[in-house]
Amino acid sequence: MCTYKIICMKKFILILCAVFTFSQFSLAQVTFKFSEGIYNQTLKVQVERNVSALLTEINKAEQGGRGILDLSSVRIDKNACNGLASLWKNIHFCCEWKHNVQPCIQDFTGYEIRQIPVVMKPLDNTYKGELHKELTISFNKQGVITGVRTAIDNNSYLSILRGGKANLDMRMRREILKFVEDFRSYYVEKNVTALDQIFSDDALIITGRVIQTMGKSQTDGISQQTKEKVIFSKQSKLQYISHLKTLFKSTEYINVDFSEIELMRHGSNPNIYGVRLRQKWASQRYSGSQYSDDGYVFLLWDFSDQMEPKVLVRTWTPKQSGKKGDDFAPEDFFIPR
Repeated sequence: MCTYKIICMKKFILILCAVFTFSQFSLAQVTFKFSEGIYNQTLKVQVERNVSALLTEINKAEQGGRGILDLSSVRIDKNACNGLASLWKNIHFCCEWKHNVQPCIQDFTGYEIRQIPVVMKPLDNTYKGELHKELTISFNKQGVITGVRTAIDNNSYLSILRGGKANLDMRMRREILKFVEDFRSYYVEKNVTALDQIFSDDALIITGRVIQTMGKSQTDGISQQTKEKVIFSKQSKLQYISHLKTLFKSTEYINVDFSEIELMRHGSNPNIYGVRLRQKWASQRYSGSQYSDDGYVFLLWDFSDQMEPKVLVRTWTPKQSGKKGDDFAPEDFFIPR
């Protein structure tokens, strides 16, 4: 009788374990479906399954407190896998909705899915960014995921699309937005290899700093008042990348937010675009020291090779009281033909 009770108890425990495991899996299970925009039915089904598997694994890893994502069942290329792994080291997140339906957006190199809501799950109290964000997923024409990144806010996304008069121009604007989001993600992921690839070999890096001087008031010409002046310094790509390598090694996490995005097209060169945006940077070193700044970034992009556009110029100007943006424009820089 005692043996029978033991066997029954073991069976009961096994059933409870099975029910618990199934319930945990059900809680983590996420599905994705396309609403429109993709007409190859085979590719559509493949990507829906692939994205569902990715989102489900993200939720399972977050619920289980795992520091490493198991992407063995997800079709994802090496660069996207490494980028997502780097992001996961800094912060975890989970998909808000169990059932996601979004349109498919086509770009030059493949396709994109936007507006998948996620909740950021900071690993400690050092995170200063938004808790509710959206995920953007890129994939190629074979259905392989080529990028997973947190998106810029929807207002910035819509503003950068305004003004596109032709289909090509609208697609170019979407493409630039994709690269801007990638560009931001590379800093968050501390992906110095990707940043090295996206800058042109002879890229110009310009950084500003504010100095304060005392001068005579313009009102009465006698009294003294504090005046602010921005002083700029230049770096080569080699110097900038070397600085980033040192910074990334000593920094525990980096959070970068882009907003107030403005897109400009060069007056005489249709392949050159300027992007002005507001950048808020917050980081913490492994030593515990924290750093933050608020300023405007200007990026000069060369889209002559639409598959691999390059950043020719990056400037940073600290935000000044009473002034919005900076004074840079695409025509300010000499671009050899």
